[in-house]
Amino acid sequence: MADKKNKASESSLDDKVLQSIVAEIEQLAKDVVKDYKDKPSEMSGSITQVHESSPFLATREERLLKAEKK
Repeated sequence: MADKKNKASESSLDDKVLQSIVAEIEQLAKDVVKDYKDKPSEMSGSITQVHESSPFLATREERLLKAEKK
């Protein structure tokens, strides 16, 4: 019987520790979001890729001229 009480007590303690850790992680995540809103970064993790034959780089004729020179 005492063994069951010890396990129940340990389980309750484990749950409290886990809840504490979860609360801390949630608060840290909220702090990161708040910090980013207050001071946005240019290094946001967004990546823009442009293919070498993209129309954003040059006109078709300019791309063809470069390809012919290779």
